[in-house]
Amino acid sequence: MFKIFKRYYSFIFHYKAACAFFVVALLISNVAWAYLPVFYKSFTEAIQKSASFEALLFILLAYIGLRFLELVGHILTYAVADWVVIRASRDARIAVVRKIQDLDFAFHVTRSTGGLISAIKRGDGAFFGMSHAVNIQLVGIFLKFLLMVYFFSLIRWEIAVLMAVSFFAAIAVSRTLILNNVKKRSAFNDAEDDISGIIVDNMINYETVKLFGKEEREITRLRSSFVSWSQKLWSYFGSFRSIDVTIGSLVNLSLFLVLLFSLNKAARLELSVGEYVYILGFVTSFFPQFFEMVYEFRNIAKQFADIEIYFSFFDREVIVRDPEKPVERQHVRGEIEFKGVTFGYPESRGTALRNFNLTIREGESVAFVGKSGVGKTTLVKLLMRFYDVQKGEITIDGYDIRKFAKARLRSFIGVVPQETVLFNDTIGFNIAYGADKPSQKAIRAASKMAHLDEFVGSLSKKYETMVGERGVKLSGGQKQRLAIARMILSDPDIIVFDEATSQLDSESEKAIQDAFWKARENKTTIIIAHRLSTVVRADKIVVMERGKIVEMGSHRALLQNKEGLYKRFWDLQVEAF
Repeated sequence: MFKIFKRYYSFIFHYKAACAFFVVALLISNVAWAYLPVFYKSFTEAIQKSASFEALLFILLAYIGLRFLELVGHILTYAVADWVVIRASRDARIAVVRKIQDLDFAFHVTRSTGGLISAIKRGDGAFFGMSHAVNIQLVGIFLKFLLMVYFFSLIRWEIAVLMAVSFFAAIAVSRTLILNNVKKRSAFNDAEDDISGIIVDNMINYETVKLFGKEEREITRLRSSFVSWSQKLWSYFGSFRSIDVTIGSLVNLSLFLVLLFSLNKAARLELSVGEYVYILGFVTSFFPQFFEMVYEFRNIAKQFADIEIYFSFFDREVIVRDPEKPVERQHVRGEIEFKGVTFGYPESRGTALRNFNLTIREGESVAFVGKSGVGKTTLVKLLMRFYDVQKGEITIDGYDIRKFAKARLRSFIGVVPQETVLFNDTIGFNIAYGADKPSQKAIRAASKMAHLDEFVGSLSKKYETMVGERGVKLSGGQKQRLAIARMILSDPDIIVFDEATSQLDSESEKAIQDAFWKARENKTTIIIAHRLSTVVRADKIVVMERGKIVEMGSHRALLQNKEGLYKRFWDLQVEAF
């Protein structure tokens, strides 16, 4: 708990001057409130002594003035608190998103997007809620309690002790109830994340749902998930009712005991009428706020559960780390070497690559072919440090890639992925994403090279056309052309084509291949392909099986091996054609 609050206040206390002003305003508001019951005593005693109207008017004006002072302090307290929390919550959300972005590729492929969005949304809401619940309500109640105990001690120390015992007894009981509430809230949050994950998954894959006519199946899947959700929600609500009954009874009992003790002293004339009225006014205004404090404990429990998950991202370890003193290079020549590389995915018992050795010379084009799952794409993931090798090393220009900062390493490499995912923005924005503020002319030039410009020209909004979420408004081939244009515009030192023309027709594939081989300009190029027509022009073709190299050579040389795996792949594709 301490760790969570420490992290929370690290964002709040970033605005030190405003926090200091907030404390002053909070003190003014609560001291003024605590002093108001003193006027009840003053009024009563003045009337008993038959004071003049002028004396009573002076007390009244002072009383109203103090109420205005409390009002000003109250308004300033909330205004400054809001000013701070708006900025602090912004800083926290940026920090959380930055941390999530920094987390490893392995984290992202195992997390539900819907669950992440729910956690961030709830956490941000809790950040705001904690500001009012803890900083204003809870601290305010505690200040009022201290002031009340102080003023009561000036009249009868027994009443001050009775109030203190009642207060801390309620706090102790509340702690047990609230811990149970937090536990129930966390369980409900997990169920809510499951529901959100199903809904988001359904929305993202709506096309697949419609293609197979499985709308009712999705509703059934969602409905069945609500069974556990309902159980955990009722359990969570039940923990609130426990707090209501227990603390409500304890507060009423405390109020009864304090008033009974005071009434007994007043009946014995050990308290003046003015003092009794003062105590009555104080406790009847404090105890409702005391009960509200318990309600705030409930809110804090809810918000704490949410913000604990929100801040838990900070505690996740980044496995693939940047070096303390990274190698600083603006560009690389592009000589790549895999030296005894062995790697297996965390979720898999086997190894994807076994003692893999390969040298790719500067400016050389190398194609990797083989069945699915033999390790071709794994090589690219390791080259880009989405994962780190378990044995061996990968070097670029003789430098171990682990000596580069990840962002710098990836800036050397331009990738056209097998599945192109686009931002829900314009075509121009998506093409320009890999470059720093490129001109419209440069965007069009890259688009022409990728044979996308003619299609864009047919659109009414041209490069300002929105592509939709994940590029849903574009066909598969159009998205791949856009990805190729994006790579060309980024002007990388090393190019990676991962099934980059798999969704193109033969004519478009030939046009793009011609443009691609012209655009690469002797840059080191890695091609991953199942369609072998894509790789025939490569300087070197590497045939893989079970994470190892089984054949290597040019297209022409590999076809000479009648018993070779590459020859068999080629014959199968030619026969199919």
